[in-house]
Amino acid sequence: MIAGLYDLLEGLILARYAQEKLAQLEQLNAKLDILRHQTRLLFDFQQFDERRYKYAGQLINEIGNELGGWMRQQRQKGNR
Repeated sequence: MIAGLYDLLEGLILARYAQEKLAQLEQLNAKLDILRHQTRLLFDFQQFDERRYKYAGQLINEIGNELGGWMRQQRQKGNR
């Protein structure tokens, strides 16, 4: 899971400088979804307590909201 977080961070930084961002952002969105499911599995297998699960989920959701906004922005640029 930690490797997935680092991959996500690296992908976000690389997307920032890419000419065609949307395809990269969509791949990162899929990786973020995988991290959501991994977090849920850790909670289900009692590797996270509820407080940590809620905190991790909140952070993942914030990243998802930012990523979704960035993707919408890129789609609007493509429609112009």
